[in-house]
Amino acid sequence: MNVVRAAQERWRSSSRRVKAGVIAAAVAVAGTAIAVPLAQAGGSKAVRPVAASGPSPNAGPATPTAPPATDSGLSPLTGLPGGGGHLLAVKIDNVGQAQYQQAGLNSADVVYAIQVEGGLSRYLAVFDSEHAPASVGPVRSARQSDIPLLAAYGKVGLAYSGAISGLRPDLAQANLQSITPSSGLFSRGGSSPTFIRPASVFSAYPDLAQAKNVGFTFGDAPGGGVPAATASARMPAASFTFTASGASWLVSVDGHPANTTDQGRATTSNVIVQHVPVVPGKYTDHNAGRPDNEVFSQTTGEGSADFYRDGQVWHGKWSKSDDSAPTQYTVGGAPMPLKTGRTWIVLAP
Repeated sequence: MNVVRAAQERWRSSSRRVKAGVIAAAVAVAGTAIAVPLAQAGGSKAVRPVAASGPSPNAGPATPTAPPATDSGLSPLTGLPGGGGHLLAVKIDNVGQAQYQQAGLNSADVVYAIQVEGGLSRYLAVFDSEHAPASVGPVRSARQSDIPLLAAYGKVGLAYSGAISGLRPDLAQANLQSITPSSGLFSRGGSSPTFIRPASVFSAYPDLAQAKNVGFTFGDAPGGGVPAATASARMPAASFTFTASGASWLVSVDGHPANTTDQGRATTSNVIVQHVPVVPGKYTDHNAGRPDNEVFSQTTGEGSADFYRDGQVWHGKWSKSDDSAPTQYTVGGAPMPLKTGRTWIVLAP
């Protein structure tokens, strides 16, 4: 324990020194010559789910993919300084009018786009207390897919507006801190559209897990990338397009720009299209007056992935040996370095 405390103190000291400085970066991006359709570029292949009891022999390289924040002073989620705070994940509505009410997305470290019932999509956005926005939402309900997806992060806070009855015991048993309208931290008493203030959440739950390695590595772009002006991915009733623009990608959803109410156009430094099986979930939702299965995106196992940064695309794979293990993202058997900054991950069926 003395070693852990000493390491934590070294990180705190390093973080204070980093924040005292002024950090500037300039990245030039070239070669946005052609668009690469995702359905043809990466090619989804079958994923063999891996039991949580042990590693898979096909799980890919075990090379560490990011230096711990306690050693480097850099966030293991973005590769940037000053991002080793506590973590909050928020389920964000992405259907209909909610697409024009979204707030806080450009402060997230990681944004997952996940298929839900009816082929629609929801976001699961992960925020660090070191740079959390003033408001996040609209907040919607949790899903079965959230539990194994967040397991690698440790005991993070998960803010959601509700969950169907069958899922609630699973959420209660998961290594998560459930944050629901009963906490008193939601606007409008939790009625849609409802929002949360991350600062209030972090104050109310000071012991949430801190940022740690969940599988990302950061560095210069490797060789072998193919110029790509756009990236696109589809779910049965949702579509995503990312357009290269300087050092970033502009996000569009369902054919229109994804604009936030507080931070303008949604953008990201990296896009990962992670091809996963989307299978019938454990539970059925009857809230709409008809039975509707809540589908489950399998993020433990392995499969193909497409990586977009700096106006280029690389085709590789992802693998995760068990729910709580980091996801390995590789190209040609080597870790795929991401650009420092935010990453959007589309869990494409």
